[in-house]
Amino acid sequence: MQISRFKQRNLFLTASILILALTATSFAANGAEVIGGGRLGESGVIFDDTKGDGIAAPPDTLASSFIIADLDTGEILAAKNPHKKLPPASTLKTLTALTLLPRLDMNKIYVGTKKEPATIGNKVGIYPGRKYKVKDIWYGLMLNSGNDAGVALANASGGIKKTAALMQAKAKSIQAFDTTPKSPHGLDTPGQLSSAYDLALIARAAMERSDFRKIVKTKRYTFPKSGPKNVNRKIKNLNKLLFTYPGTLGVKTGWTTRGQNTYIGVVKRDGHTIIITFMHLKYGRDALAKALFDWGFKAIGEVEPVGKLV
Repeated sequence: MQISRFKQRNLFLTASILILALTATSFAANGAEVIGGGRLGESGVIFDDTKGDGIAAPPDTLASSFIIADLDTGEILAAKNPHKKLPPASTLKTLTALTLLPRLDMNKIYVGTKKEPATIGNKVGIYPGRKYKVKDIWYGLMLNSGNDAGVALANASGGIKKTAALMQAKAKSIQAFDTTPKSPHGLDTPGQLSSAYDLALIARAAMERSDFRKIVKTKRYTFPKSGPKNVNRKIKNLNKLLFTYPGTLGVKTGWTTRGQNTYIGVVKRDGHTIIITFMHLKYGRDALAKALFDWGFKAIGEVEPVGKLV
């Protein structure tokens, strides 16, 4: 029986879609689909030294999850519970940036509302009735982790609900399927979750943008017209590794009561660029970040990858 050209074309397209899907997913031992490779469905620390080069296991940590990966190739060198869904805290601001940077003109003027100072947690000082450049608000969001800056950017994009929907669509578009955003700032919100794997996907996508790279690498910035006193406020990047760990390029720290310490970091050294993420660490954020980076630079090219950032 002959197959019509139309049916042949449909069969070809269907097969192509299936092939693309299989390259993005693999299967765990229990048969469940796992984005990035089947081993990433394992619990605990995932590490492969079958090359036999004597690389020690990754640093022991009480963080609930982590990823250590080659930013350029996407190869994951080691992981711990990479797809475990946890509150992301302020690392979610990276998804806010990935979503809204293309939508908002840096020179656009935003007029502060009562919603910004009413936001809890870190604030950069956006004040009702005052005019701010979107550019300044971005630095307030990513350096000082200003939750009021997140509200302002969301308002400039049509409101928090619309922004959350845009963030969800962006997460899905890069296969960050563990992520459910409910806010532009990452404050603890019921149902708001992500994973170490997704945070790495989000940050890797964001680092492709020159404006994002410039902002997250900035150590200090002067935020204008801050607070009731209307002062030019000097802010400092909360990512201490920018000041203490050579080659650091960013990206974002986070802390909330439910999320505890969360972190996304990127470091370039000796021709390699490593990205790490970790979630739900009670204490020792900077020490763990340095330890994971140290291990990553020793392990790159010496261990078998355990998965991939799709």
